[in-house]
Amino acid sequence: MKFHHNLRGVALRNVVFAAAAIGLVFMLLAPLILRSRENARRNACLYHQKLLSEALIIYDEDHRQLPGYANLQDPGAADGATTGWLFPALPYLQSQLYPEPDQVPVPPYLEEFQAYSAQGELAGKRPDFTIYEAICPDDAPEDPEQWGGVNSYVVNGGMPDVAPTSTIPADWAANGIFQNRLNEKPDLAFQQFSLLQVSELDGLESTLLLGENVEAGSWTSPQENEIAFVWSNAPDAILGVNQQLGKGDGSARFARMSSYHPGGVNLMFASGAGKFISQNIDAVLLAQMQAPNDAQAKIAGTEELVWPRPNPPAGE
Repeated sequence: MKFHHNLRGVALRNVVFAAAAIGLVFMLLAPLILRSRENARRNACLYHQKLLSEALIIYDEDHRQLPGYANLQDPGAADGATTGWLFPALPYLQSQLYPEPDQVPVPPYLEEFQAYSAQGELAGKRPDFTIYEAICPDDAPEDPEQWGGVNSYVVNGGMPDVAPTSTIPADWAANGIFQNRLNEKPDLAFQQFSLLQVSELDGLESTLLLGENVEAGSWTSPQENEIAFVWSNAPDAILGVNQQLGKGDGSARFARMSSYHPGGVNLMFASGAGKFISQNIDAVLLAQMQAPNDAQAKIAGTEELVWPRPNPPAGE
């Protein structure tokens, strides 16, 4: 009987060719797989923003006003614990789970909201529970046990607040949608637009409501720099989208939109429509998207218009 000793060599060569082919296919598919995962996380982030935006819109319909970026945890108290924009909207945040056809969806955090509200067993204490819809998948800590209080999303705060007076508010309502409702006192100037008013000004479709920021603070924080995004008429006063990621120092400079999504950020308009915008967006255009009334946008703390109307030609 004759043995063909070269059969082993042929088989090994086939294995090498097969491995090389598999490796080549993997190299070709790997970017597509990674891009698909990136898109899935980005879409999940946008979905979370949509749920939060819907909660704010329903809150506005119910109360004829929006919560501020800063609020009293118990609105009926003269003083007490403060909180951010999300806590008052929790009863309006719908569950991601689809109920049975004949069931009304139950707000997923209603029990927690009631516990920390007036007359609740935890009234006056700062909430520390996790709101999963407030976390972007690309911005979540690796350990879920560290998710308590984590927040990825910020609201349209206009220009950075200044010290208010009886005639000049901390920030003009024309500059942004969310104001500090802790300044809503008889001896202080205060104004905040409702969404109905915004619809009659620059429009809900062109005014920003919500965005994301990897430097955001806890969702319970009442600090504008931690839970809002802002703009400025001074060049380079506020960083551009995605600039200096992970280097936040808690200042208003970092109260801008940022994300770990390649190339840009997700945001929501006051109409409830979502969009992914490029990190290269023009700074003036972005500021005008934040101002619900461009024609009356004023530098915070002054009566000076940010974008004054040009003088008409003589004779007009």
